[in-house]
Order: sequence, then structure tokens, then C-alpha cells
Amino acid sequence: MKYPLTMTRINRFCAYISGSIVIGVSGLAVMESVLRKFFASPTTWSLNFTSGIFIWACFLGGAWAFQELGHVSVDMVRDLVEKLSKTRDTALRMTRRVMSLIGYGISFIVVYVLLYGGWRLCVRAITLDQLAPYNFKFPLIISYSAIVVGTVLMLITVVLIILDLLKGGEKYL
Repeated sequence: MKYPLTMTRINRFCAYISGSIVIGVSGLAVMESVLRKFFASPTTWSLNFTSGIFIWACFLGGAWAFQELGHVSVDMVRDLVEKLSKTRDTALRMTRRVMSLIGYGISFIVVYVLLYGGWRLCVRAITLDQLAPYNFKFPLIISYSAIVVGTVLMLITVVLIILDLLKGGEKYL
């Protein structure tokens, strides 16, 4: 099974949104610095707004990072196995495949726990009608929903990667 083109496009689109948010947040930080330093007139809302919106950048970029192997990984164990392995190339590939499946299985569990926690935060934010505790008040569900959207995308991506590995794909070894 080859990784689906539709999911690649969805994750790329989310990565562009994530990057745009980072650029926007950076622009707001520069604006805030200039206003504070040169005009002695800081805004009362920019820090609070950027804190609330930056979570979207983090979670929307997560699925793309999985898809494009952008997450930090510890290659030490894999390198050690390759060094100690005096077997044929196929056995080494199988070992790498098993190690990748274990790694992505653990990633699935971690992302699922994040989804569960994000879902609980969303339910609480809706039930209690929570607002951000800042000068710039906005419903916390806006920030918390980023956790749910991002982790659902990450879970789908990880499942597709696992299926790709099980069907013999080489990209995610």
C-alpha cells in the first residue's frame, strides 16, 4: 500500500496553515517589540492572542511531520543493530521494519492519549463556557479544538504509515 495522495495533500495544506500561523505570530512579536521599545505603548492583546493561536501551528504541523519523517528520532538503536548485524540485507530490512512498527505503535498510543486529553479539555471548555484568562477574552474551545483536530490528523497519518510498513513500503523504515 502506498501512502494515500489525499492524505498527503491534506497534511501539506495543514503544514502551510501552520507555517502561516508561525509567520503571523512572528510578525505580531516584532510589532509588539517595536511598539513596546520605541513608542512605550505595548498592546494588551497580542501576547494573549499569540498564545491562544500558536497551539494551532503546533498541532496542525504534527501530521505533516510524521508524514515527512520530520520528527526527532533516535537512530542510535537502529545504527547499533545495523552495526552488530552480520546477516543478509533482507534480515536487516525486516529488523528495521519491526523496529519502525514498534516506534509508530508507541507513537499511536501517545497521540491517542493526547487526543483523549484534548477531547476532555474541549468538553470541559464547552460545559463550563470557559474563556481565556487574559485581557483578550476568547472561548478556550478555539485553542483546545486544535488538539483534537491535530491529533486526529496525526492518528490517521500514523495508521496509514503502519499500514504502509505492513504492506512492504520502504519510506518509513
